Amino acid sequence: MAGRRIVEQVRENITMSKILTREAFENAIMALAAIGGSTNAVIHLLAIAGRIGVKLELEDFDKVGSRLPCLVNLQPSGKYLMEDFYYAGGLPAVLHELGAAGVLHKSALTANGKTIWENNKEAPCHNREVIFPYDRPFKPAAGIAVLKGNLAPEGAVIKPSAATPGLLKHRGRAVVFEDIDDFHKRIDDERLDVDETCVMVLKNCGPKGYPGMAEVGNMPLPP
Repeated sequence: MAGRRIVEQVRENITMSKILTREAFENAIMALAAIGGSTNAVIHLLAIAGRIGVKLELEDFDKVGSRLPCLVNLQPSGKYLMEDFYYAGGLPAVLHELGAAGVLHKSALTANGKTIWENNKEAPCHNREVIFPYDRPFKPAAGIAVLKGNLAPEGAVIKPSAATPGLLKHRGRAVVFEDIDDFHKRIDDERLDVDETCVMVLKNCGPKGYPGMAEVGNMPLPP
């Protein structure tokens, strides 16, 4: 079906630039907030926008999505699994909630030749314990938030929907590792001066090359 649709798009002259518009990227940011999506999406969306020539910046995630509610009770923000989300109605049900609330750019074109609202305006929700209505959300104002400070002067991102209240306001000593090799060399050392109140900082890691982003696989907790 995808292959046939690609051929049809060529015949209809529907190019990537007609689909990947500023409105489409803003819709993606809104959807990301509503599902309590990964901070990885920030990197990917910025990269895709850069390749297609759409002006998208880190601050846009704060302006467009940070005050939107999280509608989906899904791990790690909640208790249900991705399979439960699928059977509850999935992303179409979430996009329906955003559109009905008037925040979605309804006229944004999608790959099947229809608008995002045409595709999702009749989408049903089968389980309100998993997908909440927009006016009674799972968590209010829980979209990706952008932080700035002396540790990250060019900006950092956090997913408030998966954060405990205590994490949103915390004072602790920074335990800094210069790079991934420094981290692996010191993290298992019993003499490492670290406790549960500390904030671990891993420098010189990111989306360019090995080891990539400093997530659980690359930055485990000290034993």
